[in-house]
Amino acid sequence: MLQLMSAGLLGLIGGSVPGPMLASAFTESLNKGFLRSLRVIFWAMASETLVAIFLLAAFFSFRIPQAVFSVISFLGAVVVVWLATQVYRIRGFNETGDIFSFSKIFLLTVLNGPFWIFWITICIPQAFSLRRKIAGGHIFFLILNELGWLFATVFWTFLFSRFRPLLSQGKLVSKSFKAIALILLFFAGKLLFESFELIPR
Repeated sequence: MLQLMSAGLLGLIGGSVPGPMLASAFTESLNKGFLRSLRVIFWAMASETLVAIFLLAAFFSFRIPQAVFSVISFLGAVVVVWLATQVYRIRGFNETGDIFSFSKIFLLTVLNGPFWIFWITICIPQAFSLRRKIAGGHIFFLILNELGWLFATVFWTFLFSRFRPLLSQGKLVSKSFKAIALILLFFAGKLLFESFELIPR
């Protein structure tokens, strides 16, 4: 029971940690409202679930070299910079066009090196430990982890969306999106730094 609870808790922590995905959900909630941001959140959950399933299925089939995470993080930084430039150009709410399409969210997930490391170093050992104790334990871990992530991400995005009326006044709209773009650039820099840190010495 404790391990099942820890699976959900890890998901809650993952959904509460500031990063490109949470910033994307915040941007969509600010631009098109909370309900539209749910689409981005569910796409992100689907992408993360696909990556997690791949890791669970393939982890014991081959050993992933550390250099791979360096390349993944570098490419992830490029994607985040690309998204940041698009967010920076937003001038008002409800602008047409989808900045965060499923393909972009999927790219953002697949090219998030720290996400892979988090799953391989923390989640996978717990998932397989749970599988040893109960049949299908790794599946229960995945489901509870993703539900925890979903709850936390929806909760924080909903809270952020409450500021939408305040941020819609005057020139605050454009400035708000510029601020989010700068936050995304910060995470891009973080990914870039981590990509160099992960290069084998």
